[in-house]
Amino acid sequence: MRYYKLNQGIQEIFEIEKNSFELNTKMKEPYYQKNKNDEMVQYAVCPACDNPIEIIGLYKKLKNTNKPYGKHYPKTINRVAIYNQQAYEFCPYSSQKIQISKDCRKELLTDFERNIYTLMKENFDIVVYILSKVLDIKITRVLAEEMLKTYISSKSWQYPWATLNNLPYMFGYLYPAQSLYGKLILKDSNLYNTLKKKFKEIIFKQSKYYKNYEILEVKEGSFLDLEYSLILHNRKIQDNKLIETLKLSVSLGHPLKENLKEVYSKEIIIDEPYFLNLVKKQENEKYRNKNLLEIANKLMLPI
Repeated sequence: MRYYKLNQGIQEIFEIEKNSFELNTKMKEPYYQKNKNDEMVQYAVCPACDNPIEIIGLYKKLKNTNKPYGKHYPKTINRVAIYNQQAYEFCPYSSQKIQISKDCRKELLTDFERNIYTLMKENFDIVVYILSKVLDIKITRVLAEEMLKTYISSKSWQYPWATLNNLPYMFGYLYPAQSLYGKLILKDSNLYNTLKKKFKEIIFKQSKYYKNYEILEVKEGSFLDLEYSLILHNRKIQDNKLIETLKLSVSLGHPLKENLKEVYSKEIIIDEPYFLNLVKKQENEKYRNKNLLEIANKLMLPI
């Protein structure tokens, strides 16, 4: 892996690089320790599964790559990270490649899954902000509350490929397809322009409350069965870097009634450090959406 954290939970994510690592750790214990061979080694935390990692090649030149990387360390490192076998098994950087389906849920509720749940509860407004930005569709307070109810009832924090990093994207992925009728679409986005060009039945009306968004409606007497969904959650490791993707799909028709036709799609590449780093930057209360945070606090009981 190319990124690391200094502790488990909601922590900033850094790229593995000598100067950065030295600056963040000051070359102190517990991040610098001698192993059983009396060699100095470096430890940190996996950004995806919160398990301990050993930093490889920070000072020694490697044969196969010129960049240092992180490798899972299958034991607890005191004051760094407690080892969690279940989290490791489903980690994208794990050597165990377990195939799953969208409705799979982990058997055990560990601290890793509790951290995902807590992250959602304490940062629901940021989750909604990022998902709206990714989709070019405004997630309103009413829609956000309905989505959160589904997230809770389906125990989505137990989804095997859910991590602290991909929470906003899994929040959208684990919710069923929705109608585009009446939704707020970002003006002049690719989605907006594509739909406006393809369908003469569609009209956009300016929103009273969101100046950059317009409401999708259809002309009187017309009907369009347009729905959108996030599909195809995939992940792979390339050059020790996680490539995690989703697809936003807008379709016309219903699979049980007629041929389903995709009329718009967009590949979404998940930026691994983005969400947690934004959370750390937005700790000042004046930037938070208190209405959304109140919804999360009301609905999300302790687990």
